Amino acid sequence: MLPDWHTAYLDHPLYALLRPFVSQALPPTWPDQAAYDRLTTVARAAGVTLPDGLRFVCDLTPEAYYETHVGKTGEVPTRYRNWHDWFNALAWLAWPRAKAALNRRHVRAIARGEVRRGPLRDAATLLDECGVLVPVGERALAEALTGMQWKTLFIAHRSAWGTDIDVMPIGHALWETGLAPHIGWCAKALPVAVPSGFFGQPLLARLAWLDDWLARSLEDDTFLPRPRTLCPLPLLGIPGYWPANEEATFYDNAAYFRSTRRANASSETSSVSVIGESSPSSA
Repeated sequence: MLPDWHTAYLDHPLYALLRPFVSQALPPTWPDQAAYDRLTTVARAAGVTLPDGLRFVCDLTPEAYYETHVGKTGEVPTRYRNWHDWFNALAWLAWPRAKAALNRRHVRAIARGEVRRGPLRDAATLLDECGVLVPVGERALAEALTGMQWKTLFIAHRSAWGTDIDVMPIGHALWETGLAPHIGWCAKALPVAVPSGFFGQPLLARLAWLDDWLARSLEDDTFLPRPRTLCPLPLLGIPGYWPANEEATFYDNAAYFRSTRRANASSETSSVSVIGESSPSSA
């Protein structure tokens, strides 16, 4: 069972990119409609490029499909006293362009008749729920991730975290499960090759670059065509995420740090190891 309302989770690095968006509008208890409205008002005043008309509407039951309703009205159905929907609202603040692009992808697919989710919508949903972008400055780091070479990624390249590789969550379900982390907790990762100097920029500049890059990429429905394009990433292995990973033996848990996926996994992940390297949006 998830805990009642609190804000202690913001101290964990998983939530680092959310802190700027709640610093002036964090409610003391479960947010009501007024609190959600204040959240967006403060964000817009701070320069967040939220879509016109976007509003988190408490306990709204849409008549149309969720994504269709959001796309048509700007109203995001939001349940009261619900961690999942709270983090979904914060995801919109942190990733306004990408979240809008994800919604448009769903709307396009529904218009084509993909009412029941197929591979394209499944991939979009997976990114939206438990996805992280992993900016990388060196191809070898992306290859270690896509190749599930965990000791290479987390031990041999430990000093690279924060300087040549990072984790930028977008999936709001990840933030929800992060309230009670456990062995087995994984994200679905999208490694992105970033330009020189990226890691020297402030957090919000890095986030804005990735938000813009992802939004433009999602407008092409050949990008991220199926769920298996995303890579598994055991989050508790990331330096700073879990005290036990200070010991190298932590990574000996083969049930958590698995070395392979199902058959043909390498053919699915090899295409994402260099995402961004030749894209016009990566320049």
